[in-house]
Amino acid sequence: MKTNGVVGAIISCVLGIAMAQLPAQEVPSRELADGTYTYDTLPAGTFPASPVTEFYAGTEFFFASAQARTGGRITVSFSDTTAPGVATLAFADGDGHVDFGVAPRVWIGRHLNEAWGIRATYFSFSDSEEKVPEINPAIPAVGTNFSTNYQVTQLDMRALDLDLIYSAYINDNWKLDTFVGARYSSVDIDALHHSFGVFTTGNFVNLLLANGSAFDGAGTSLGFSSRHRLNGSNLSFIWSGRGSHLWGHYDAFNRAAGTVASSPSAPLVGAETQRIDNAPGTLDIIETQLGLQYEFQVVELPINCFFRTSFEFQRWNMAGPAPTPTGFGGTIGELTTNSNAAGGPGGATLVGLSLATGFTW
Repeated sequence: MKTNGVVGAIISCVLGIAMAQLPAQEVPSRELADGTYTYDTLPAGTFPASPVTEFYAGTEFFFASAQARTGGRITVSFSDTTAPGVATLAFADGDGHVDFGVAPRVWIGRHLNEAWGIRATYFSFSDSEEKVPEINPAIPAVGTNFSTNYQVTQLDMRALDLDLIYSAYINDNWKLDTFVGARYSSVDIDALHHSFGVFTTGNFVNLLLANGSAFDGAGTSLGFSSRHRLNGSNLSFIWSGRGSHLWGHYDAFNRAAGTVASSPSAPLVGAETQRIDNAPGTLDIIETQLGLQYEFQVVELPINCFFRTSFEFQRWNMAGPAPTPTGFGGTIGELTTNSNAAGGPGGATLVGLSLATGFTW
């Protein structure tokens, strides 16, 4: 986990708070038609309800619990009926994963005037998990076996936004931004199951099953962000939300390949892949933040700094066709194998804590 950016942001804001302890000063608050400004005399550390700023930028780190959904399922079972014992093992997984990760977000924007502005934002989240697959409750494990079994799930998400923003100050304590924009996004979710090694004496397995789905496209976004200054202080309650609908290319696949050997019989070998490539698909994204933001002016410079902590929720859903399920199975000697990989449009849900800092100047 990279924490240097978070630590640096916190240090910058703490230093800014310390430097902000200055006497009252006059700061520009509003540009007039002739190009001059009106001025307000404000206590140190405060800022006008409608500050004259042009550029702003920030960075954010989203500490998220990720629930990825492949849109399908992988099932595997082995059964050795060799006397005197019976060995049976079965798994049902490949539907996604739950893990923790850190998603960075950066943005830069410009106020065109008091009401209108533009902003570009980039978001990224990548995570992977390796674990023992879930046991299939419908097929109880019996006896002893010696194979190695694991599952790997990977999740990769990207979003790039360009927004046109309209800002309105309802009063000195309320600000509302509404925005419309273009968004490019990609998401890729894959699950892989691997069973290999000596299953029982004289029986060897090497089985690979996988499924996954992916989307790459562009569309539109609508959203808002609101800020309510608490009791006229520099601490504000913030709430924001965004909804996006995108069109683009959708891919999905199921794969099964394996070798099962039971001496002295000849090995059982097979492989099958079903794919959907570059099919029309859609992606819907909803996201919201709820939290607190602290703002202050840095020394005598026309720069405002903020620090924000918030609860964040995101849900990404793909839509598209599902490929035909694939499987590998049969009986060789005393060892019977049955497996299936099915998939379809997947998605992901991210829930966690966001920490952000930035400047306007």
